[in-house]
Amino acid sequence: MSILSATGVVLAGQLEDILLKVNRSIGAIIPQCTIEEQHRHDLEITQHPISAGASITDHAYTIPPEVVARYAWSNSGAIFNFNRFQIISSDPQDIFQQLVDLQASRQPFRLVTGKMSYDNMLLKSIEVVTDAQSENALLVTLIFKQIIIVTEKTAQLAYSTQADPAATSSPVDRGLVQPKPVPRSVLSTISGG
Repeated sequence: MSILSATGVVLAGQLEDILLKVNRSIGAIIPQCTIEEQHRHDLEITQHPISAGASITDHAYTIPPEVVARYAWSNSGAIFNFNRFQIISSDPQDIFQQLVDLQASRQPFRLVTGKMSYDNMLLKSIEVVTDAQSENALLVTLIFKQIIIVTEKTAQLAYSTQADPAATSSPVDRGLVQPKPVPRSVLSTISGG
């Protein structure tokens, strides 16, 4: 087999992997092999006991989703990233360093799994086990958690729109205030006390 035909077979194999691969990504990192993905969406339901002994529920709120995923990379070859038109390394050490850097950046990213896409995710945990069988591969368990990003605004109330500005306005620092003497009452003067 000539070098040209061997190269063609390798490129065709990589192209087949790309075309048949389910689109998954961890920010800009593309998993070479997905072993398992666990999605967790929880609803917190509040409970308050009442005098009759039963608990009542008056509120429920969603907890940000978590995803636990097991991915793998090996030195079997590079993959082509169509988003950036570049060859991406599949070297386990490079990928592990990219994951550590992603976690250290603490910047939210987009996680695309086989079931759902999540925005504003952070990499909460990285767990890697290396043994004799996985020395030249990266088998990693990652825990992702979605964060809620809000913007805060401060509203200024006009002093004149308040019903009783002296009682409802914001506290004002008046510095050191000396106490005023309290005048004696008429009853106190009569009783001599």
